[in-house]
Amino acid sequence: MIVRSRCFLHACALTLCLALVGSAQALTEREALELLRASPYSRQLRAEAEIARVGAERQKTYPNPAVSATLEGAGRTDFLMFEQALPVNGRRSLLYEAAESGARAAMSSADHTLRQVEAALRRSFYRLVYLQIRGQMAREHIAESEELLRILREREAEGEGSKFDRLQGEREIVEQETDLAQIEVMMGEARAELARYLGDAVSPAGLAADGTLGPGFDLPPLRDAVAAGLSARGDYRVEAERLEQLRLEDEAAQRLRIPNPVVSGGVKRAEVAGQFVTGPVLGVSVALPVFRKGRVERAVAAAKTIRTQERRSALERQILAEVRSSHEALRLRRQMARDYRSQSEQRVQELAGIAEVAYREGELGILDLLETRRVAHRARLQQLELDATAKLAEVEFDRSVAKELLP
Repeated sequence: MIVRSRCFLHACALTLCLALVGSAQALTEREALELLRASPYSRQLRAEAEIARVGAERQKTYPNPAVSATLEGAGRTDFLMFEQALPVNGRRSLLYEAAESGARAAMSSADHTLRQVEAALRRSFYRLVYLQIRGQMAREHIAESEELLRILREREAEGEGSKFDRLQGEREIVEQETDLAQIEVMMGEARAELARYLGDAVSPAGLAADGTLGPGFDLPPLRDAVAAGLSARGDYRVEAERLEQLRLEDEAAQRLRIPNPVVSGGVKRAEVAGQFVTGPVLGVSVALPVFRKGRVERAVAAAKTIRTQERRSALERQILAEVRSSHEALRLRRQMARDYRSQSEQRVQELAGIAEVAYREGELGILDLLETRRVAHRARLQQLELDATAKLAEVEFDRSVAKELLP
């Protein structure tokens, strides 16, 4: 029963591996990021920023002229008039500059959102890298166990080994192949998670991540990281642009005290002494700033400015905390991975070698040998986990400082 289950699981895992190799589409991290820039995620963000930019253009246009025709019956007087407001108080240009600041804020917001999506994509990418390496380690572990099982069967056939040892070896392989099947399931989930960021050009079924879990860069000093975070973060630039937008809107509200004149001109046709006489008509009208002087608009802008200043101050503290936290986490995660590698790798190799020799000489039983191999495999898995955790900490650090990943 154990042998049948083992063969079935091994066949399932082999089928999955062959399917992956046969239709694999390996992507590097850079290629995945480039696909993201061409995906609906990125196009949507660019479209939103473009909407804000185009909307700012409305403030550049002059007010439309007006035309009116008046016919008077008593004494028969006709008027054909054109009117045009002249924006001479400078409010129109100020509102245009304010709208441009709003458009730049929208672009910075889109850039910040893209950085968050890039970080999510990279986390999915390196999770797939981790699972691919873990799957390869599991297959190597199975190959070692199958070689041991072959020896156990030969010893049993020659009368030098026991059925118990052979059954223990077969049971160990069943456990390992079950673990491999679970890894394959997780790999399928990781491929689907990564593919959803890449658009229709990539099929999840054949997706593979071409990358490593090694450090991608030297950790910069904390002072440089903090400065980079404040200067590059899109969400921080958004608040700066909004403050500038509110300043310009406040200045535009002050210009309401200066009215824009409305110039009118046209033709008058009147009946005088039984004859029709035609002559020009000119006029100028100016709105008197008696009721609307911009006080309400200025009060609203002042209240929004206070809110934006406080939000920017809170965001600054948040960014500083994120950069310090991610910087320290990355430093410690890398140190843990280095320390474990230096302290564990050689000892595990020595332990495995001693166990192999002791088993061949009859000093250890099969259970002791299998346990030693499990310990060595767990140690390699622990190293892989530490490397993967350090890589994810690297992604989080890049996100906190809004690192530009593509030119």
